[in-house]
Amino acid sequence: MTDPKPELIPKRYWGYLALLLWGAAALFLMRHTPYALDEGAAKALILDWSIGDQVANSVVTLGTPDMRALLWLPLGFLWPGQIFAAKVVTALILALTARGLFFWRKSHGAEEEALLATGLLLIAPLTLQQLDALAPGIELLAAFVAGAWLDRAYRQTPRALGGLFFAQLAVCAFSVSLHPAGLAYPLALLWSWWSQPLDRMQQRIFYVGIVLTTVLTLLLRMGWHDLGSWQNPVINAAAMFWGPSLQGGDATPEDWISGLLLLGLLLAVIGYRRRQLWEDFMGRTLLLGIFLGAFLSDSAWGFLGLTLLFYGGLPWLLKPRAIMEKHGFMVQRGWLWVLLLLLSTMDMRADRAWHDQTINDVLSDQDQLIKTFADDVDQLRKVMEEKNQPMPRIRVASQWPARTMLACRCDALALPPAAKDPQSQLALLHGLSHLVLTPSASKNLGLAENLAMLGTEVETISLQPGGVILKVKAPVPAPAASAPATATVP
Repeated sequence: MTDPKPELIPKRYWGYLALLLWGAAALFLMRHTPYALDEGAAKALILDWSIGDQVANSVVTLGTPDMRALLWLPLGFLWPGQIFAAKVVTALILALTARGLFFWRKSHGAEEEALLATGLLLIAPLTLQQLDALAPGIELLAAFVAGAWLDRAYRQTPRALGGLFFAQLAVCAFSVSLHPAGLAYPLALLWSWWSQPLDRMQQRIFYVGIVLTTVLTLLLRMGWHDLGSWQNPVINAAAMFWGPSLQGGDATPEDWISGLLLLGLLLAVIGYRRRQLWEDFMGRTLLLGIFLGAFLSDSAWGFLGLTLLFYGGLPWLLKPRAIMEKHGFMVQRGWLWVLLLLLSTMDMRADRAWHDQTINDVLSDQDQLIKTFADDVDQLRKVMEEKNQPMPRIRVASQWPARTMLACRCDALALPPAAKDPQSQLALLHGLSHLVLTPSASKNLGLAENLAMLGTEVETISLQPGGVILKVKAPVPAPAASAPATATVP
């Protein structure tokens, strides 16, 4: 028996080439404008740019950013002010994550399913929109993959208090800082050391290290304020295959139907494969991440759900069944090709529609409100330059301060809290020139009521579906007291 002919080009190089082509195509679809960004990503980027340029910035008043600020810190020195550089780095992270997911499923003897799941995940509209928005879902999934690899590497060469130990603690802190779903990694690591300890001493070391790291990160972050409040899980489940809609308004019946179907499919995959997933470190982390992320049910949670659908659902669908083994190849795999054709076509159409929106500068209601304010500030800059006059100080309090600061290139602060009465609220507006907010948001109702009762002290500049832009009138200084008349001596 002769040895098989060696491959001219190894398979792994074809995989690298495919990832390279995907990365180039994905980056071609990305925006270059400071809009449609995640609030936490905007805060981290501005802080890094301020450090790199050594410029004092009001971003330090917005609270502690997540640990992507450390990930992107070199960009603040090398390419300050360049949002696209962060997207290139995130695309590289996503490519490495996809490679890790492929080898994860391949190690379980599911190479065909791993290849299909990886391809579908990379072309999914939700994946590309997570990349374009610099949303935390990609880094969160990357942390899960890196954590699973570090756990396996440590168990192969255990060394208490070694580099791999502290690397796992760093991944714990990183994932927890991003999202509530990030708590899944330290919990999965705790379970792993509870159920499969190498020895009692190392088990105790990991217990103490994981708990301390998680608690300190939670205290440092004081919550995940950049992510917003709870969202409708059915609507974000509907966005798993074609991405979130930029248009506001109420959900359509089609959104509810598709969302319920996809949410039911996700629950079915979890229910059917819960044992196999729980016994695997990566699968266990994904399960916990989806459960914990449901407390927000945002697009990052949907991205984790999409990953579990592909990597957990495809092996279930492709499982050999006795009823099909009696027939030919077309019966066994023909339906799969039809399914892949439908999913790929649907993803490509959604990608094309989203790309058309980016080219035509179609923005969400929130981003359109921020863009209106930024355009007004830019117009004022041009007018003052033409008149050769100094630019008046612009300091805006925004519901999205980091995104607003990034767009208008001016000082931005968080919204002031609601005061007990309008006059007290006016005192809290001292030093502000504008406010940008959504008055109908539940957390802004008290503030909006006080602002509405201030009358002429606050002027409405623009009223849009995404919110309102208000101008705070500068207080008029009191007239100087006249000098007393002096008596003259005749």
